[in-house]
Amino acid sequence: MNTTYPEIMFPHIRSEICLFAPHTRTVDKGWICGRHVHHMMFEVLLVLDGVQTAILGASEYEQQAGDLIIVSPMQPHDFQVRQAEKVSFFTLHIHIEEPGLLHLIGAENQGFYPTDHPLNKTLVPYIRNLMDTLFERPDSKMSLLRGLYTILDELQNYMVSGSNRFHPAYHSELSSRIAREIQSLFLRSDDAITLTEDNLTGDWLEGIARKLGISRRHCHRIFRETYGIPPQKYLMMLKQQEAMHMLVTSNDSIERIAHRIGYENVQSFSRQFTSWAGCTPGVFRKNNSSESFEFKN
Repeated sequence: MNTTYPEIMFPHIRSEICLFAPHTRTVDKGWICGRHVHHMMFEVLLVLDGVQTAILGASEYEQQAGDLIIVSPMQPHDFQVRQAEKVSFFTLHIHIEEPGLLHLIGAENQGFYPTDHPLNKTLVPYIRNLMDTLFERPDSKMSLLRGLYTILDELQNYMVSGSNRFHPAYHSELSSRIAREIQSLFLRSDDAITLTEDNLTGDWLEGIARKLGISRRHCHRIFRETYGIPPQKYLMMLKQQEAMHMLVTSNDSIERIAHRIGYENVQSFSRQFTSWAGCTPGVFRKNNSSESFEFKN
């Protein structure tokens, strides 16, 4: 049977994706991942054995074997092993240049999907297939990407079916640009960051808004609508994340770290850090190892 199609020029289709740090791991009782966020990336974590506590924003979940966690972009999160002697899990971080998809996940993601949840039943077989491919054919790039895009396709189909809060793609892209501009306030060198006083002189959000050709008010509103937090809080979260990371992965003095994230004196930094972590920077450094901060970006 011949089918006649209308003459239509479809738009170019391009996608950039990266599968960051997929791995299986077994950790002992008392293990703490450390509270952090990801930008332009989301995380998928499947517990294989044991029970761990997943902290997503202000909510806590007891994640048992077979339960699935999906961490939205920009969502503060932490994983801890409080009771089980050991926990095994498989996790992957997906970086994709698709602001519309990332915003959809941010708007519709429930975070915790136990074994009897429809999305769990849909995704987990594909996740396990991807895990098997990594073990059996780690060099089979096309097979891995096919499995990854299948997961994304199923995830998008599920979330679109229940979506009633989706904002125009322009807003998603604009919010992503604002987030990138905030990140650019941090100057990187030698795998470390320096948040300079020059970057924070005056109203830095006004400067970002002017660069993007929008008003400060619009800049603030669009960012908050998309990510659920104001730009100022995002900057503070980045400072917290970088401070924790440097404390456990570098030999820099606390004074040096304080200066690098924009504090003029160590006393102010110590007070702020204690409000973040519940302990001083020195105690935090003593009680944590670099192993706990294996993936923060």
